[in-house]
Amino acid sequence: MDDNGEELVKRAARGDPEAYRDMVTLYGPRLFSYLAARLRSREAAEDAYAEVWLRVWKALPSYESRGRFQPWLFTIAHRLSLDMLSSESGRKSVSLDEPVEDGGVTLAERVGSGEPGPEREVLGRQEWARASAVLEGLPEEQRQTFLLREFGGLSFSEIARAMDCPLNTALARMRYAVLKMRSAVEEHHA
Repeated sequence: MDDNGEELVKRAARGDPEAYRDMVTLYGPRLFSYLAARLRSREAAEDAYAEVWLRVWKALPSYESRGRFQPWLFTIAHRLSLDMLSSESGRKSVSLDEPVEDGGVTLAERVGSGEPGPEREVLGRQEWARASAVLEGLPEEQRQTFLLREFGGLSFSEIARAMDCPLNTALARMRYAVLKMRSAVEEHHA
């Protein structure tokens, strides 16, 4: 995390509401994109988004900045999304290519507006829409690993901790996810 983000977290932990608002502004777009892609429902993502920030607000006074804030935030989001998915039956699915805002912005476009990770750079922006369809078809563990890496910006060791799996498992899941996505994109262009 950069110094600006670290300072916001420290100020917010001391109860500064303006710092908390700035922190939500800084981390919120990536968090919402992650939740929307993870839960495949705008309504569920909005509920989860509010709940994550509420949990952060409650836990922030005891937060110790031993590591980076962003992995901590996305671990909270990951665990909440697991709870929501396991307790929710018949949830509404939304394609990453359906508009999620009044302006007609799709989840794929929203993701594309963030800083691209190395895997997304390989795929390229034009191929992201096709890749998002493939992403929806990945096994859940591979999909989740990809989302935490690309949306959350987590390192593989942070992903392993968030998903409670060995580091090599997280690495393998990402590798298989990327290989499947690349294969699908190449098939599409063949």
